[in-house]
Amino acid sequence: MHAHNGTQNDDRQRVLDATDIVRLVADHITLKPKGREYVGLCPFHNDRNPSMGVAPHKQIFHCFVCGTGGGAIDFVMKFHGMSYGEALRYLADRAGIELTPWKPTRRAADPGSDEHHEDAPGVPREALVFANAFAVDFFRTILRHPEHGSVARAVVEQRRIAPEMVEKFQVGAAPDRWDGLLKTIESKGHDPEPFIAAGLLKRREHSGGGGGGGLYDALRNRLIFPILDQIGRPIAFGGRKINPEDEPKYLNSPETDLFKKSSTLFAMPQAFRAIQQQRCAVITEGYTDAIACHQAGFENVVATLGTALTPKHAGVLRRVCDKVVLLFDSDEAGQIAADRALDVFFTETIDVQVMALPGGKDPDEVLKTEGGADLFRAQLASAVDVLDYRFARKAAELRDSGARAGSAAHTRMIEEDLSRLAELGLDEVSPLRRSAIVNRYAAIAGVPNKVILDTLDRRRGRAPARRAPEGGAEVQADGSPVEASFTPRSAGEEALACAMAHSSLGDSRRAGLIDAITAILAAAPRGPIAALAQRALDTVESGGSVALKGLVQNLEDAEARQLAIGFAQTIERRTGGDDSAIAQAFDDAVRQLEVLRTQRSVNTLLNEHRSTPPQAAASDETVRLQQLIELRRQAAVGPLLTIPRPSSAARTG
Repeated sequence: MHAHNGTQNDDRQRVLDATDIVRLVADHITLKPKGREYVGLCPFHNDRNPSMGVAPHKQIFHCFVCGTGGGAIDFVMKFHGMSYGEALRYLADRAGIELTPWKPTRRAADPGSDEHHEDAPGVPREALVFANAFAVDFFRTILRHPEHGSVARAVVEQRRIAPEMVEKFQVGAAPDRWDGLLKTIESKGHDPEPFIAAGLLKRREHSGGGGGGGLYDALRNRLIFPILDQIGRPIAFGGRKINPEDEPKYLNSPETDLFKKSSTLFAMPQAFRAIQQQRCAVITEGYTDAIACHQAGFENVVATLGTALTPKHAGVLRRVCDKVVLLFDSDEAGQIAADRALDVFFTETIDVQVMALPGGKDPDEVLKTEGGADLFRAQLASAVDVLDYRFARKAAELRDSGARAGSAAHTRMIEEDLSRLAELGLDEVSPLRRSAIVNRYAAIAGVPNKVILDTLDRRRGRAPARRAPEGGAEVQADGSPVEASFTPRSAGEEALACAMAHSSLGDSRRAGLIDAITAILAAAPRGPIAALAQRALDTVESGGSVALKGLVQNLEDAEARQLAIGFAQTIERRTGGDDSAIAQAFDDAVRQLEVLRTQRSVNTLLNEHRSTPPQAAASDETVRLQQLIELRRQAAVGPLLTIPRPSSAARTG
């Protein structure tokens, strides 16, 4: 139990009574009604089909795939990585409830206590939250300061950022000195360590210069844009140079326990409600572009943080809208950015369009000219599907090359591009979309669909399929069925694929990997997957790495080697090759294995319980029921099981 006394229990119950879990979850992901409940894409695993249910009559949520579930406090803790105390305070503030002041007499060992909770040794998350909030107030105060904020205010006026936008986005300024924030922290008697961990202060590597105690401000003489999480907490900062001679143009906070650049979008809390209502998100490339869009009335706009879009960004957007419009420059750099975005969104179940503004101008420039908002609106309405955009460029490239259809040069260009689409996961998209892509490519290349399909088969390393003329099932040249893809088809295969795609994951998660391999071998004792799994098992048990490069060198089975490469490439496509994303996918797969094992154990115990002779039931029933209850507690395994009620003899015994 999270509470430490009756008062804490009362506070917890008051908060839960005042919290509508449907509204709470809907403030984080999009929900749709389904019978008595609501459903949405689960934010706790890579969900493609709505698997999370929210039951208003029970005030709980539950995912029937990954098993995550609980009440309102559990949802906030899991979604935002908060401690119990942080989550309780967040929900209390949200409901306008004042919690009873309480301080423990000793450091609590209860995992629900926010006094105990840390994500990593050293600086607790709450200290990072405090440091960032303190810095927001400091930077905003500097912007208003008659002397220290005068140059920054001039930049704000020059860029025509309206006062209401300054407030909405909490824009601030860092003073032109080495120790402005540092001295303010010291004057308040605060520990500098959380500010160092948040990237707001840095340690001096050598003596000299301003500042004291070997520390100095990381952000100086810059316009400051706080980066907020989905509930509006400051988690990082972006600083735009004020002096034209300073470099770089933008400085961003380093990643911390609170801030992950690959999954954070600027202006998400300000844009979230509009994105949900319009079912569409527009993505720009900078802070000022996003702010200019909001100022012009386009409130469903967010921005990347100086990096390319990632699969994690796609996952965040997928859970709240049906369409994404990518706003890129019309120059070559913008086209490259559009291609990279296609890489990320290619297998996503979300419509993606590309919008380009004329003359190579950015949104900030366009929207601040007369008629700019109307032009922006018209361009937004005429945004083209990202595949149409890509196909149009490919058709122009083939046309401009002068290569004759069917020539070696023409064939090479087509095959190279088809290989790229296969790498992106063409086999993983829905059959209808895949068919549309093949049809478009056949039209561009001027060849029958069969030629494109046969080319894709050869690029996968398979003999061309023999296709039934009436659209029947496809078979290999030897008559065997065509394998759909190299997509892992079970939790065990998913975990193994992640281990091969990661540089060293098998070293840190050895036990989970062995469990996954054992599950594969139990399900498929023969064939390429068995050969691959056995080789991986031999490697990990001998202390070696199961990363792809080392594993395939000693893998004699050609089919197993091809499968290994395909598995690893599939995971790399999904995660963008990010080791932390691969590790999370591995952990999710291992967790799913545990859930499935628990489910089988529950079913076994239920069957045993039902088949127990009546004369033995009285003595064994209580023990069996306790086992069932404990198993159900350890892992949510789909719809809640109906536990048979104990007999009167068992209850009294």
